[in-house]
Amino acid sequence: MKVGIMTDTILVTGGCGYVGSSLVPSLLEYGYNIRVVDIQWFGSNLGDHKNLEVIKKDTRDLKKQDLDGVSKIIHLANIANDPAVDLDQVLSWEVNVLATQNLIDLATRQGNINQFIFASSGSVYGVKDEKNVTEDLQLVPISAYNKTKMVAERVVQSYADSMKIHSVRPATVCGMSKRMRLDVAVNILTFQALENGEISVFGGDQIRPNIHIDDMVAVYHHFLQNCEVLTSGAYNAGFENISIEHNSMRNKSFSFK
Repeated sequence: MKVGIMTDTILVTGGCGYVGSSLVPSLLEYGYNIRVVDIQWFGSNLGDHKNLEVIKKDTRDLKKQDLDGVSKIIHLANIANDPAVDLDQVLSWEVNVLATQNLIDLATRQGNINQFIFASSGSVYGVKDEKNVTEDLQLVPISAYNKTKMVAERVVQSYADSMKIHSVRPATVCGMSKRMRLDVAVNILTFQALENGEISVFGGDQIRPNIHIDDMVAVYHHFLQNCEVLTSGAYNAGFENISIEHNSMRNKSFSFK
């Protein structure tokens, strides 16, 4: 629901992606002016809106003028997940870390940006024995993707004397988006059920925390609306670890009538 006209112009990098395709329309409903920068490898489903500007551009090529009039940044653009990063680790470090460093540096020199929200990942913790994974635990990333997120977090946090820096560490995001992802467990199992009338579970004891995409969008709204009261730092966004299926039901297929 629209709550009034906002004066802020928000730059959303990766705004045509999985989360961005849900976040940007929601921000527009709230009256924000939105500028999206996205390379559009998967196209764009954002459509037209009087308060929306979409720029097709690689985030590695961002210039100071791309930030003209911007007061807040939500940085979603990255090479996402372990398999994609492993395909080209050089590209992934350039996009996930070097482009992030360039963006936060441009934001600092622009002078009018008061908040930088960075989409990190809960995977930066690695594998923990603790029941509750809290923000004060040591980061022990175990893959190249995890490492790019940890390093990028530290880069942006070093600019916290210039603006509010909020690094959000989401669980695995799931749910419907106009730019759908079928490489996460909840989504692919749901797709199988809808498309084939059955799902196949292999193993089933794999454990991962999840967060619905609508809740993820609400998280970003929370940080925007509470910029002044939330201190700079890293924040988890998710719930408890849940296994795909109980061990006694491994390697089974389930039919839906």
